[in-house]
Amino acid sequence: MRLRKRPAPIKDAGPSPCPTPVSRTDKLLLTLALVAGIAVTAYSEWQLALLVGIHPAVAPLFPVAVDTYVVTSVRAGTGRDIAASLAVMGGCQVAARLLTTHSVSASVALVAAVSLLIPITVWRVHALAGVGKAPVSTGATIAAPNMTEAPVNVTTAGTPPWKPAVDKWPRALQPTAVKAVSAVQEPRPDVVTARVSPEPEEASKSPQKPSADQIVRGLYDRLGGKRPGTAHIRQALAEANLPNSDGTCRSVRQRVEAKEPELKTLPSA
Repeated sequence: MRLRKRPAPIKDAGPSPCPTPVSRTDKLLLTLALVAGIAVTAYSEWQLALLVGIHPAVAPLFPVAVDTYVVTSVRAGTGRDIAASLAVMGGCQVAARLLTTHSVSASVALVAAVSLLIPITVWRVHALAGVGKAPVSTGATIAAPNMTEAPVNVTTAGTPPWKPAVDKWPRALQPTAVKAVSAVQEPRPDVVTARVSPEPEEASKSPQKPSADQIVRGLYDRLGGKRPGTAHIRQALAEANLPNSDGTCRSVRQRVEAKEPELKTLPSA
């Protein structure tokens, strides 16, 4: 037993995809193909109706019913009905050609199939006529708050005049008044002191940065007047057990070169 999926609520449903607009040329080509196809096939469908024994007075209605099914399915845009209607149209053409060329005779199966096409087309046209259209409500309407008409109480709209109107829904409970609560001063908790890291101004005065700056400044002399790269700085800081990440190496070199701008012009090591 398969459980049927519940439809997603409206608030959770995503936005519907926006279809690509059809140009006027495409609309003209679609209409031209549909009209030309119906005009060509209508004659064969009328012949088929006569060959299977339909009275000549009502035989022209046979192509009308078949072609109405084709047009309705195209307008509704349902793939299955479009394929089915075109299959009915094509089957009528093949049967009419075979009968007119005396390739086959009007058998019982062929006559029964042609006779059943009319009820099938009527059923499908009525089914497709309501695809994508909202039903028209004939019941009582309730006016919106910004409308001038007064809202209609649907619970008592059908009550006869000789019977008292009785609300079917319980009235909403009125909120009870609540007295204001006086604010109570709570005792302040004991102040807890915590050790925090030094401020940025104090951190810049720590012995770590000057020592790193001195090490990097010495590299310019050790490399013979060349600008040290990140690998040289990382190795020197690692030997001094100082932080030696790429960002640290670049920041130390920037501080040294900020104090002595002529170091930036030296060739790289």
